[in-house]
Amino acid sequence: MTDSSGEATTPLPSKSVLDEVIEQRRYFHKYPEVSFSEKETSSYLINRLHEMGLDIKPCPTETGAVAVLETGRPGKTVMLRADIDALPIQEQSGVDFHSSIDGRMHACGHDAHMAIMIGVARTLIDGVADLSGRYVFVFQPAEEIVEGAKAMIAKGLLDKHHPDAVIGLHIVSFLQSGTVISKPGLMWSGSDAFDVSFSGPGGHGGMMGRRGNVLAAQAFFIERLHTVVEGLEHDGVQCHTTVGNISSDGAWNIVPRGVLVQGSVRTFNDSLREQALDRLRDLLRETQSEFEVSSNLDLVHGTVPLMNEPNVTRTVLEVGHELIGDRASLLGRPLTVSDDFAEFLTRIPGCYFMLGAKPEGEAPAAHHSPGFRIDEAALPVGVKVLAGAASRLASQ
Repeated sequence: MTDSSGEATTPLPSKSVLDEVIEQRRYFHKYPEVSFSEKETSSYLINRLHEMGLDIKPCPTETGAVAVLETGRPGKTVMLRADIDALPIQEQSGVDFHSSIDGRMHACGHDAHMAIMIGVARTLIDGVADLSGRYVFVFQPAEEIVEGAKAMIAKGLLDKHHPDAVIGLHIVSFLQSGTVISKPGLMWSGSDAFDVSFSGPGGHGGMMGRRGNVLAAQAFFIERLHTVVEGLEHDGVQCHTTVGNISSDGAWNIVPRGVLVQGSVRTFNDSLREQALDRLRDLLRETQSEFEVSSNLDLVHGTVPLMNEPNVTRTVLEVGHELIGDRASLLGRPLTVSDDFAEFLTRIPGCYFMLGAKPEGEAPAAHHSPGFRIDEAALPVGVKVLAGAASRLASQ
């Protein structure tokens, strides 16, 4: 799309599009489904995309959706991605459209991502007469377990559609609502998930001491886990590790035979990752010796660090500046969060950006917490920037 001077212009969503974005976000929020179980969500998406007139393509994974808009004019192929899965959390956000499914919640904003993508698709469809290129809309499953992107790639998504660029966004509840923030190069860390199991003889709670006590061993391990990443940093930001779950079959008077500790390590490059994982193994050996227990480390490589391509990122931020001025800005330092959008970025030049959606007057609840909320007034900004960036990239 160009103006009379030949410069690319930005397609803008209509009021009806923006109204639908809010409506769709609330629908998705009420019916959350977790990773690789998003069957109803996928069916709903496919039906809505078909109603809009998009060409529905085979999805390489059992859940998810892929649709294409062909303009019929020369240009690049731009892929836009939204993740679709929810989390195993009981909602306590207090919103009127809260989850209708016990123990399931959109506590990270993927409901908003889907709704924004529908708004982007409608905006581009409405302006298709002035567009060039081709647009591939990918609704990806299983981001929360960082497996969906790799599965889609392994099963031929990119080989089928050959995108020249990829873009996407993530809602962020702790940034000022309506802001757009990104960073060329390294923006977010990579992640590794670990399951550590400790095994011992078990015994009576009134007689068990230190030797063979798997609960004492896991406490020792967790207390010292921070040493795994001490001094390991990039651009002044330290790598991160944490535990998210501990489980055993003990009781008040039973020291169990086994305990499972689940957590993650976040690092910024291969060297830091290797150092952190070597230290993790050393800590386990120390814990085994200290408590005379055995341990097993099951390590699952989650996703690589998220690296934005500078030229695509420049285009996204240029569009952002045109639309929202100084509210579009550069991130200073990388963050220790992860997203498997990074897997696409290792294969296609692209940009992931953060869309601030901090609720007005509130101290925001953390992502992945039962009280997570966002300011829906930020969603139109996401639609405008994604649609504008996609159309400009396709015309370059």
